Amino acid sequence: MGEQSADLRLGRINFLNVLPIYYALEAGILTNPFEIVPGDPSRLNALCANGGLDISPVSSIEYGRRADLYHIVPDLSISSSGEVKSVLLLSRMPVEELSGKKILTSSKSQTSVGLLKVLCKLRYGVFPRFETGSCLECFQEGLLPDGCLAIGDEALKLAASGLFAHVLDLGATWLEWTGLPFVFAVWVLRKKVVAEKNGLLRQGLEALLSSKRWGLGNIGRICEAAAASGLMRVGQFEQYYRCLRYDFDEPEQRGLELFYSSLHQAGELERVPPLDIYTPLASVA
Repeated sequence: MGEQSADLRLGRINFLNVLPIYYALEAGILTNPFEIVPGDPSRLNALCANGGLDISPVSSIEYGRRADLYHIVPDLSISSSGEVKSVLLLSRMPVEELSGKKILTSSKSQTSVGLLKVLCKLRYGVFPRFETGSCLECFQEGLLPDGCLAIGDEALKLAASGLFAHVLDLGATWLEWTGLPFVFAVWVLRKKVVAEKNGLLRQGLEALLSSKRWGLGNIGRICEAAAASGLMRVGQFEQYYRCLRYDFDEPEQRGLELFYSSLHQAGELERVPPLDIYTPLASVA
């Protein structure tokens, strides 16, 4: 077996929200055993489920649907306790008036779609028509849908466009409704990896969590790197990253359990899974 094949294949969401976690790994600041594989959340979900990745962030709903395949990496998530700024319902009318209206939803994030459906059905009592589509493509064709769910870097762009009269931040709405943080993604490791690559696991997870600590401790440098994308200025990224949480402590765990219960109640999840946190490595968090 060659040296490269022994590496851990680590998924990386190709949004700027994970830059604080990955910067030190990708910039060579921390040595690590990873082959980093980028992709949008839906692609990483599929790769992880099919064995194409060993460790990866996955949409919270992906863990909910296939919990038997995974352990959750301790002390790591993409969460918010209030505004998240990059998961938005943009609409021409208030959310309370959206029954029967068409809402375009991104194919890139199953969790955000699930959250929107839960909020519409259980929080607001409205029943829109959900269709997969791209907001940006509609705009380029001169169309303005009744509403659209925008996520990631696209949401940051569209929020500043002024095209929609109403902007609903789903992270803030969830907190207002439940009093708990919302967990958009967790990092998981496939259970088979424990047997196949156990010798690399401690080194890999120590590097991943060390990279998180480095990123959060050097957030100014992270914001400068993010601003090089041209999407926002440094100060705007400082505000953005202050909205995000990367821990997976008791409040985040309770929020995720409530999300799974809500999905089940809304008919979007067959069962409520237990949270299988990989406790043998909890000490590295």
